[in-house]
Amino acid sequence: MSRQAQPQHYAQAIYDLALETWIRQLTAVQTAMRDDAGLRSELANVETAPSHRLQRLEKAVPGGLDAEVHKFVGALLEASQIDQIDAILVELGRLARIGAARKTARVTSAVTLTSAEQEAFRDKVTRRFGPDLEFQFEVDPALLGGIVLRVGDQVIDGSVAARLAAMRDQLTA
Repeated sequence: MSRQAQPQHYAQAIYDLALETWIRQLTAVQTAMRDDAGLRSELANVETAPSHRLQRLEKAVPGGLDAEVHKFVGALLEASQIDQIDAILVELGRLARIGAARKTARVTSAVTLTSAEQEAFRDKVTRRFGPDLEFQFEVDPALLGGIVLRVGDQVIDGSVAARLAAMRDQLTA
């Protein structure tokens, strides 16, 4: 099997970086509001246009805000819900933990599995490891036959290549 990074590794890195950016910037907004009573009262003043309140907030956040975070905070200001930033960060942290806790079941077979075979395998693996699994099916002809299953740090190698290697080891021992 190749040692090169797989698409899921790149995707996980992007997800982690994006999540980290959002949490860092929303935490900076939260800190600016917590530390500056004048800023809090300005942001709560619905008489002031949301765009002006957003400009004031962005000046108070070191390094400013990325475009998407800027839009999101602007939407909170327009909806008069900027006071929800604490609860939003708590929920975002909860969702991040759930995402991190989600296990991936990597199923590697020597040939492409049919949809029915994939579904049957999903059912068996889910019964053993629990319902919160994300499945990734891969093909590696070097296995010769059988399947290798990786869930978290557990590996179940039912490949022909592994069986042949075990038999070779027994014969040479």
